[in-house]
Amino acid sequence: MSKSSKKLNQILGPKGSLSRLLDGFEFRQSQLQMARLIDQGLAERRHVLIEAGTGTGKTLGYLVPLVLSGKKAVVSTGTKNLQDQIYFKDIPLLSRAFDHKLDVVLMKGRRNYLCLHRYHQAFAEPGLFDQSLLKLRARMDRWIERTRFADRSELDWLSDKDPLWDTVSCPSDQCLGGKCLHFDRCFLNVLRRRAARAQIVIVNHHLFFADLMVKQGGFGEILPRFEVVVMDEAHTVESTATNYFGERLSTNQLTELATDTEKALRVSQDEGEPVKKSLEQALHGVRAAADKMREMLQNRDERGLLDNETKEALKKGPASMLREELRRVLKSCDLDSIKDPVLQAFPLRAGELSHALAVILESEDPNLLTWYERRKRGVVLHASPLDVSGPLREHLFEGVDSTVLTSATLSTSHDFSYVRSRLGLEGDCIEGLFTSHFDFMNRTLLYIPRDLPLPAAPEFPDRAADRILDILKASSGRALVLFTSYHNLNRVHDRLSSGLPYTLFRQGEAPRPVLLERFRKDVHSVLLATGSFWQGVDVPGETLSCVIIDKLPFESPGDPLVAARIEAIRKKGKNPFMDYQVPSAIIALKQGLGRLIRKSTDRGILAVLDKRLVASRYGKQFLQSLPAMPVRHDLEALTAFFSPAPEDAGKG
Repeated sequence: MSKSSKKLNQILGPKGSLSRLLDGFEFRQSQLQMARLIDQGLAERRHVLIEAGTGTGKTLGYLVPLVLSGKKAVVSTGTKNLQDQIYFKDIPLLSRAFDHKLDVVLMKGRRNYLCLHRYHQAFAEPGLFDQSLLKLRARMDRWIERTRFADRSELDWLSDKDPLWDTVSCPSDQCLGGKCLHFDRCFLNVLRRRAARAQIVIVNHHLFFADLMVKQGGFGEILPRFEVVVMDEAHTVESTATNYFGERLSTNQLTELATDTEKALRVSQDEGEPVKKSLEQALHGVRAAADKMREMLQNRDERGLLDNETKEALKKGPASMLREELRRVLKSCDLDSIKDPVLQAFPLRAGELSHALAVILESEDPNLLTWYERRKRGVVLHASPLDVSGPLREHLFEGVDSTVLTSATLSTSHDFSYVRSRLGLEGDCIEGLFTSHFDFMNRTLLYIPRDLPLPAAPEFPDRAADRILDILKASSGRALVLFTSYHNLNRVHDRLSSGLPYTLFRQGEAPRPVLLERFRKDVHSVLLATGSFWQGVDVPGETLSCVIIDKLPFESPGDPLVAARIEAIRKKGKNPFMDYQVPSAIIALKQGLGRLIRKSTDRGILAVLDKRLVASRYGKQFLQSLPAMPVRHDLEALTAFFSPAPEDAGKG
């Protein structure tokens, strides 16, 4: 046994230090094998791809070899929840296992930290001196005196909805940098210096890619340089990278620029009336252009292409007006003549917005798709890359010694070709595929009805709602029902709301964490959800004994980005359905199943109401990609599954 393998065994092995620290410790051979592959990748400076099924213990599986390597590393997660779990649960446990405190720091996005400049600016506003605000400031002052990094999460007494935090935190486009009067005391700078000394920095994908793009510009980076990066929940890397390798311009960004500049003007003592008046006129024009942009797209689909006709209309109308007003902001805040360092930040923001507008409306890059989306409070224009494999290869994989990509859902039909092609991971990579050690054959059942119409049939939503009601009666509620569209969710909700004898929760009626907590506490309740609830939902135990999926989660070809990617793959002479749509849907379905079994004592059914799973030529690929489990087509099997004692589960 090599020296490194021996050290891994001393921590993760059947008689390792973790076995002595954890009550009910269960040795996992797959976890140790995963750690050895990562250890090999770090030693040989190679990239590593690992699918680790639920229950493998993948977090400790990569943290232990990372610590042992001594290399400067970043661990990036898909969610803030996992980020917190690693830092507050796994790192303290490993510190005890290694018998010394591990050198690890947690970093979040800039908006999670208080900005001293904006804090003092906020309370310098005229009219902010009523008694309640003075008490609030006194409380904040006491916190600022004792906090180390001024992390928002420390303020458990400040409501999530309190607008104060948006006023006192600092996004990158509003940072004054070295010109700030509070630069030396800046909490983010203190955190950066701490991260520079740490061996491991824990971030999330949004911060990682935001920083990666800033590094390409050569200024303003947050993360220190590193030798190794672990991308946990790596199935979300493509979508996150798509956001950051493109450009976006929203009407909200424009109104925020105007609001922030106006606020700075009110407290500025350094600028004369001509500058203030010129800026105020320009900001009025920016608001008017944003309103016209909103009006122009308000009667269109929720998402759509920015075709040549729409682009020309934008160029002649609101975009032309916006360019001119942003130029006036730049001219009014001329960096050579402006005295107030706060106002000097605004031409930079105006320049970035002007650049984004130019890319979106003028770029002829065939890899950039220009599209829009309407939101409740505005419109967003996008220029998104159809293929992120090239930028990822250039900016990530070629720039670090080793990248470890891991998730419970990376492979399709036990193969990594799809994810490698989408992410641009070429050459000699180390691969490992470790299936979940949970007993799916005896603790789960896959129900696929053959008698329902195909999902495209107009009668499908109503027939599916009736079948969902039948399933919920067999499972006594205790179910998460996942939909691929709000249309089906709404139809089913209307149908169930009067005939269901259990509490019915619906996505959107409360914030996600609140909704999940209510669902978790009400054992026989039912939660209807779509979108983000397909992943990151962790509700072990009896409350979640049934996951119902309305249909195979193919991405909508009506989505402009999906449609353009399909067309780009077709132009390359490939089959977009089999090469892109099917693998993507397989990974999404595996994510949905991952909500069902969270620990070895869980048991339950996965119901997929889409008979294409057994009736289509590609259905076999879906089934091959799921853990082996009994498949049933009749409702009686569900009743039988839930009837026997746990030791007999799965025999029905």
